[in-house]
Amino acid sequence: MRPIDNTQLSRAVNLNPLRVANAAVGGDDEVDWDDFLQEDADYARALRTGLWAVGCMKCWFSEAILQQGEGHIEHYRPKKRLAGAVHDGYAWRTFDWRNLRLAHATVNLRRTDYLTGKKAGKGSYFPLQNPATRANNVAEEVNETPLLLDPIVPTDTRLLYFDEASGAPRPRYKKEQNEWLHERADKSIDFYHLDEGTWNKERADLMAEVRKLCEQLEVIALAQPRDETAYHQKVDEIVAYINPFAEFSSACIQVVREKGLLEHLAPGL
Repeated sequence: MRPIDNTQLSRAVNLNPLRVANAAVGGDDEVDWDDFLQEDADYARALRTGLWAVGCMKCWFSEAILQQGEGHIEHYRPKKRLAGAVHDGYAWRTFDWRNLRLAHATVNLRRTDYLTGKKAGKGSYFPLQNPATRANNVAEEVNETPLLLDPIVPTDTRLLYFDEASGAPRPRYKKEQNEWLHERADKSIDFYHLDEGTWNKERADLMAEVRKLCEQLEVIALAQPRDETAYHQKVDEIVAYINPFAEFSSACIQVVREKGLLEHLAPGL
C-alpha cells in the first residue's frame, strides 16, 4: 500500500455532480448511489477513471494493476447498513468524494479464500477501536478511531511489511511493540484480502528479482574502473520496480530500503 493523494481527484474529474448530490442527502430530492451512477454512465466512467489515474492505475489498497474502467468505487465509510455492527451506515458520506477509494474486486467483495477457506474482503465492514464512539453524523466522526488502514493516510500505509520468502503482508509492529498498530495491520490484511495467494506469489517473485538487481548494482558500483553505462542501466532497471505505477511497488521498495540503496535511487521515498 502506497499513500494516495486523493486531493488531486479534482484535477482528473469534475466533482460538482457529487457535491450537488451530497448536498441533497436527507432531503426530498435525495438520490440513491446506484441510481446516480446508472443515470449518468458517462460520469460514472469519468469518476472511476479519475480515481484510477490518481491511484497510479492500481488498486489503492493492494497495488494490483487495474485496467481503465476496472475496479470498484469503494466507500471507506460504508454508505449503507454495516456488517458486524448495529448501524445504518454513513449515508451522509455517500456522495462525499473524500470518502471514495478505488478497490480491486478481491479487496472489496466478501469471498471465501480458495487457499485458506476463510472469508475475506471488506464488504460493508467498518470496525472501530471503540464501537461506542460510532458516529451518527459527520460532526461525530472526529470521535471515531477506525481499525482499517486508509491508503490516503501516509502513516497508515507504513504499517505493513512483506515477508520476502512468501510475499505475504505482515504487520510492521509486533503485538508486544504496539498492540493497536499491530491489530490495525493484521485485521486490514484480512478485511482487504491483501494476502490473496496469487498476489503473495507475485510479490515474492518481484522482491527476489529486485534483490538480485540490487546485488548486481553493488558489484558494478565496486568495480574499478566502474562501467558507468552498466551502472546507470542497472539503476534504471531497479527504479522501474519502485515507481508509483509499478505493481506491488511497496514490497519492492522494502527490498531496496533494506539494501541501503533507497535514498540513493529514490530520495524522499
